[in-house]
Amino acid sequence: MGIIVALIALSVLIFVHELGHFMAAKAVGIKVIEFAMFMGPKLFSFKKGETEYSLRLIPMGGFCRMEGEGESSDDPRAFSNQAVWRRFLVIAAGPALNILTAFVFASIVLSVSGFHTGKIAGFTENSPLKAAGIEAGDRLISYDGRRIHDPDSDLVIFMHAEDGSAKEVVYFDASQNKKVKTAVAPSRTETRYRLGFTAKVIDNVATNIIGIIEPDSPLNKAGIKNGDKIIKLDDTEVHNTADIQNYLNKTREDKTAPIRITIERNGKVLPPFEDIKPFPDYQYTLGVNFEYKKGNIFEVAGAAFRYSLSTIRNVLITLKWLFTGVISVKELSGPVGIIGTVGTVVETQKTIGDIMLNLLYVSAFISINLGVMNLIPFPALDGSMLLILLIEKIRGKPIQQEKIGIISFIGLILLFGVLIFTLFNDIPRWF
Repeated sequence: MGIIVALIALSVLIFVHELGHFMAAKAVGIKVIEFAMFMGPKLFSFKKGETEYSLRLIPMGGFCRMEGEGESSDDPRAFSNQAVWRRFLVIAAGPALNILTAFVFASIVLSVSGFHTGKIAGFTENSPLKAAGIEAGDRLISYDGRRIHDPDSDLVIFMHAEDGSAKEVVYFDASQNKKVKTAVAPSRTETRYRLGFTAKVIDNVATNIIGIIEPDSPLNKAGIKNGDKIIKLDDTEVHNTADIQNYLNKTREDKTAPIRITIERNGKVLPPFEDIKPFPDYQYTLGVNFEYKKGNIFEVAGAAFRYSLSTIRNVLITLKWLFTGVISVKELSGPVGIIGTVGTVVETQKTIGDIMLNLLYVSAFISINLGVMNLIPFPALDGSMLLILLIEKIRGKPIQQEKIGIISFIGLILLFGVLIFTLFNDIPRWF
């Protein structure tokens, strides 16, 4: 059921993208030949005016086929014969509708669940912000030159690439009623030892059943698989994630020593896996808690807007990290990973309300990712077409549609290569 819901959710978001192209094309008078939901062979279709509307077999996405798209045409209403601004609007409308949809989804979620503001509610023990003289009631504005839009997601991203050196923090001092700049060095959390897996959650309890194994984790290297149940660490029985964490980080005297893991697989207890070495993990933190509130319609819209800005920026930061090596390409995920993530959200929630709320939240994040990624100037993506249109505008004459078609075809082949690469990441992770 989780996978089915995930497929539907992803298809809806891709369909929304194509709907943006379709609506913009109709608005500026470009001839649309076919508007399809899903891909593959037609199941049925009907024609209204000049456009054929069809439902296709493979439940993934859809498309909007316009006259003169990727080829020359004598039709004056063909895409290729339109002014640059009209074509630009049609191409940009797909990513734009994805981002707008994410804003709507986020607004619904935040209106129900509430949201964090930038106002500081309190500090954790040994907080570097508190040590710098910042007080509860002050409002955090920026960190290391980056404005804080959504404190939940922004600080997680900012801390991910931290090196522990002092950074400029800008905050609004409530007692002095003014902005203040100061330097703050984030602190490190206590080192925790991990085995490199995410547990399945049943009835809101993190179990001892392995849901996802990290690709380079000790468990993965030892041959332990998704779905296996950890029943013993050395001679100690474990029944949930809390038991596992207690044994790794509290019970053992030598936290760095290898351990012996006993696994139950398909109802059968396997011989123990020997010499599994947990790895140390820590994070950087500013040691701060933010105000949590439920607001009126305008406050919710503002929070959803800030969430959207934050997510857009964080997608771009993550892309930069892929090229600079801050994160590994092994962490890159594709459709299988997206479906697995959404499916897990659906399967781990208890009530229909919780399922819908979490599904909308994850869908908002994915929709923004789809919108932003499509704006990258890579062949076959919308961003490359927007770049071509800008070049056309600058040089004052159009580029032949056949050449654009060749560029798009090459890009499509490269995208299939990326897709295949993500399969090698996602399949071991989820199955």
